[in-house]
Amino acid sequence: MKKLKYILLLIVMPILISACSSSFLDTDLNENASDDQVQDAINRDPSKIKGYISGFYKNLFAPESQRSHDDFGLKGIELATDMMGEDIAYLTSHFFVYDYLLDNRGSSYRRPASTWQEFYAVINGTNEVISKLIEQIDSGDETVEKMLGESFVIRAYSYFWLINMYQHPYQWNKDKPGIPVYNETDILLNRVPVKEVYNQILSDLDKGYNLLKGKKAASKGEISEYAAAAIYAKVLQFVDDYPNQWETVAKYAQEAIKGGSLMTEAELLSGFNTVDLSEVLWGALIDGESNTFYASFMSHMDPYSPGYGGNLGNYKMIASDLYDKIPETDIRKKWFGIKIESEDNPHYHVQQYIQKKFVDVGSLGKGGTFTSDYIYLRTAEMYFVAAEAFANLGKNAEAQKLLEEVVKSRNPDYSASGKDLLEEIRIQKRIEMWGEGVRLFDMKRRGEPLNRKGSVNHSSTTVHELPANDKKFIYKIPDDEMNANKEIGEQND
Repeated sequence: MKKLKYILLLIVMPILISACSSSFLDTDLNENASDDQVQDAINRDPSKIKGYISGFYKNLFAPESQRSHDDFGLKGIELATDMMGEDIAYLTSHFFVYDYLLDNRGSSYRRPASTWQEFYAVINGTNEVISKLIEQIDSGDETVEKMLGESFVIRAYSYFWLINMYQHPYQWNKDKPGIPVYNETDILLNRVPVKEVYNQILSDLDKGYNLLKGKKAASKGEISEYAAAAIYAKVLQFVDDYPNQWETVAKYAQEAIKGGSLMTEAELLSGFNTVDLSEVLWGALIDGESNTFYASFMSHMDPYSPGYGGNLGNYKMIASDLYDKIPETDIRKKWFGIKIESEDNPHYHVQQYIQKKFVDVGSLGKGGTFTSDYIYLRTAEMYFVAAEAFANLGKNAEAQKLLEEVVKSRNPDYSASGKDLLEEIRIQKRIEMWGEGVRLFDMKRRGEPLNRKGSVNHSSTTVHELPANDKKFIYKIPDDEMNANKEIGEQND
């Protein structure tokens, strides 16, 4: 556990204090058990380490270090990134407004600190599992292989989020200072170059995917081979010098597609509140004991709930120019528009844009329960990823087939014939993945500028234009880390 002392933000976290004891293990050992005794217990029965795995999964939706009601793990971070793009419009001055204003990157601000803390806590949990099981990797024990596979993939995904929130994308400059990297064997306290961070990510994904291949996940709350393939495809989109980049992206995206089936109209309009939806590859199972109430995704999104996005009027809207691109024959048009009675409400004249894609379990005027599951990965996204890969390879027929398959399931009248294929993939993906934390990373890797000028419902006080990969799209390293880690190196501009 000595590596923990190097990162102050990790030391102070309660989850890491508990992780140092045997209480995370399903053993008869008391809290005074030595590291050797704990390791011996795990060697005899590897399943006893499952508590660590449950711990890092839980930290993705209920962080122990929660600082505020806009801090609810991965979904909160995803929402913050969507607020930084052009597709969500916002008229109130409440939670997430500084993300929307592109003014939440300062080294002393909560968002950079909580994001850093969130993912390094998860990484610590994965390192614990890997370090305790790695010697059994060749044992042929399926339980060991599965737990290691999950840990490698989650660690990779955590580093992927970190490197893209604290530095410009891989294609921009592979040699720029990235983030500290530490794993089960190495401690790299300095900001290692972006390329080295990606080397760690790709190594972990390769190990994780191969360990999970052919093994069935117990639930969608666990990383499966299909979820691992989806993450692999998402990461490789950034790595422009990867051998046969787009062929490999297409390969893994198509593997991920095998993990689910496209949703029916009823499912598409059911609120995106359960991992039981046919497209879901991975999410978090949440109930009355594990929910985080007002500090939750549905609290901030559901327009009918008693939370921030409902009764408190902090509605999230689709930008009008994107809304106008959705034809009336498209089911996804029904994701937007609620009834506002009072003309004094600032949303009265833009009520058709208010989202109702995300609706809490038991909501629709009855009061939400905040027990909706979180959805992290869907097969629909992988159709767009694979289609883009084929289009970049000049395989337009394959790209168009995938694009039409997913969009026709939403709009039977759809055809991509005669359209700019890459642009059409981009637009349809923006519509489909609205509010799911995808857009900002797509903007970054493609080198697209921010342009909100075409929408009538963006706030007049927000930033409306920024050049591609402006510094406002990345966070500064948190002050606590800069002050505690003297080896970290330079701060972001």
